[in-house]
Amino acid sequence: MNPNPQIERERPSLGKASQWQLLLQDIALSLRQWPLWMHLGWQDLLRQYRRSFLGPAWIAINMAIFTAAFGWIGAQLFNQDTKTYIPYFCLGNIFFGFLTSTFNDGCRTYIDAAPFLKQASYPKFTFVFRVVWRNLLLAHQIPLILVVLWFGDLLGGALWHVWLAGLAASTVCATLVLAILAAIATRFRDVPMVVGSILQIAFFMTPVMWQSSQLSASRAHLVTVLNPLAAWLELMRAPLLGKMPSDTAWLTTGVAFGLLLVLCTVIYLAARRRINYWL
Repeated sequence: MNPNPQIERERPSLGKASQWQLLLQDIALSLRQWPLWMHLGWQDLLRQYRRSFLGPAWIAINMAIFTAAFGWIGAQLFNQDTKTYIPYFCLGNIFFGFLTSTFNDGCRTYIDAAPFLKQASYPKFTFVFRVVWRNLLLAHQIPLILVVLWFGDLLGGALWHVWLAGLAASTVCATLVLAILAAIATRFRDVPMVVGSILQIAFFMTPVMWQSSQLSASRAHLVTVLNPLAAWLELMRAPLLGKMPSDTAWLTTGVAFGLLLVLCTVIYLAARRRINYWL
């Protein structure tokens, strides 16, 4: 597929107003080219599991084994019922894995797209949407989600419409984080290592294995209130457990969206036209 000819190479002398218009045009054209980034994301997934007998199913199998093993131990550690804890932990692990995979892959968005960007003037956000779509292809995880919900007698009480809203809100915020990391990591190649280290720490500071209600110190509660990962995780997990996400989770998500949108705009106004030169 060829890039849209409307995108032209910008001159370094273009003013802020022109760069703002070009940024909006970039996003609009990227959205119109949805067949391109959906195709590229699907091909990325096929390429990753080429010559594999089960393909992406290996991820679900590995997750199922890990959930069964740690779920039983975690229930004992946190003094909870197994039928309650395993769905909580499994869903948290799946959705937190979606976020961390999106952020880690996002650091290489433009680096992996270098063959495209060096040959033609593609809209930059086409490759941001490519990475998001690739990580959203979690159909192989759906059977595991249904199994753990059935195991916990939660299948009939899942709030699927609320879950879709929470998934959409979390994905939009994750897309902004990905876009920010993609631009910065193209310029500074140490960023992927820094992000990987931060996400490892974030796993233990986010209620994936434990629940925020188990924290006693008031300062410890701030870790979950001020942690946007915890808010996004709650929006995706709570509805499937038959619970409405808290107002705090929605508020944190809204504030995070506003801050990320401003930061993303500032970074791309300054760096978008330089990305090709950094590759």
